[in-house]
Amino acid sequence: MRFDSRATLARTEVDVAAVHGVADRLAAAAELIDRALADHLARLTFGGAGAGRAHAARGDALRVQLERLTAEVSQWSRAAVETAVALRAGADRYADAELYAAARIA
Repeated sequence: MRFDSRATLARTEVDVAAVHGVADRLAAAAELIDRALADHLARLTFGGAGAGRAHAARGDALRVQLERLTAEVSQWSRAAVETAVALRAGADRYADAELYAAARIA
C-alpha cells in the first residue's frame, strides 16, 4: 500500500479461519504441556536426602530448580490458553463486523 497518495484507503483483512487455526494449535500445545507437567515433571522428586550426604546441597538445589521449572512451564501454558481465547474472540468480532458491514451495504 502506498501512503504518498491522497486517495489511499486503508484496508485490513483478517483470515478468520487461519486465526482460529493458530488459536487451536496454541491451545493444543498448552494441553500437551499440561499433560507433560502432570504425568512427568510434577512427579520428579529429588532432594538432598536422595542425593546422599556428600551431595545434599546439590540435591536440594536441583529440587528447587525442578520446582521453578514446573511453575514457569505451567505459567507459559496458562498464557498460551489465554492467548488462544483472545485470538478466537478477536477473530469472531472481526467476522461479526464484516457481516454487519455487508448487511448494511446490501
